[in-house]
Amino acid sequence: MTKKVVVTCAVNGGGDPKANPAIPITPKQIAEASVEAARAGAAVAHIHVRDLKTGHGSMDLALYREVVARIRETGSDVILNLTTGPGGIFYPGDPDPLHPGPGTSLTTTENRIGHVEELKPEICSLSMGSNNKGDPIYLNPEKHIRDCLIRFRAAGVKPEFEVFETGHIMYTRDLQEKGLIDSPPVIQLCLGLTWSAPSTPETLMCMKYLLPADAIWFAFGKGLAMFPMAALTVMLGGHIRVGLEDTPWISEGKLAPSNTALVEKAVNLMSMLDAEPASPAEARRILALPERATNSPGRAP
Repeated sequence: MTKKVVVTCAVNGGGDPKANPAIPITPKQIAEASVEAARAGAAVAHIHVRDLKTGHGSMDLALYREVVARIRETGSDVILNLTTGPGGIFYPGDPDPLHPGPGTSLTTTENRIGHVEELKPEICSLSMGSNNKGDPIYLNPEKHIRDCLIRFRAAGVKPEFEVFETGHIMYTRDLQEKGLIDSPPVIQLCLGLTWSAPSTPETLMCMKYLLPADAIWFAFGKGLAMFPMAALTVMLGGHIRVGLEDTPWISEGKLAPSNTALVEKAVNLMSMLDAEPASPAEARRILALPERATNSPGRAP
């Protein structure tokens, strides 16, 4: 029997807008990229918003509102996964590390997740720990994570737990055992980011081994590791993530022309492994998403 694999398209992220001119910046571009990726086989669109002047990552609620509205106006049934990652960067000041330096975005939990509480997507990301990213520190304290879990549950939004190393998996398991995480958890293994778990088969298999027994899991590799890690993930029984957030390239030395092209390549790769992309309806069942009315703000009418 052909295996159904949920494909997430991470359409834009918040990184360098100059990495690839195809990265969607405006709400119109982000919405169009999400819908086109869904037509190509992605069941989930993972979305950031970007500053319209600089092209860099933004936390502007109005931009999130516009993106979600534009997607829903098309009638697309793609599952929305809104990020909650921005707002956690801290640059220690120099010479006083107790004061934030230039580039710090660290803010309150309310600011980091307000768009999720208002727009109520079916899924949102939640980073499960802190890590160094070169000079800055990406801060996700335990209190922030616990508060997010309580508020996501109240909003009816299922978190996708982003884990960057094995300790983050163990923390996720601990929270599940304490009843703060509903079963089954959806976990994303994030490989190849700066000073995080590397994109290697050994790392992926180790992290898979540590997952909760009932976990529904995804994985992605950063950069040119995207498709090798996607192939191994499918072989190991996981689901995959591709998109311009995670790589500017479709192959070595060749920029990806679009998110759609990356999804199409992933679908072709899956077909060689006797797998096919799950539809949004199938993905909802696989991911155990809560039932919602069809006119819910996080779903198509």
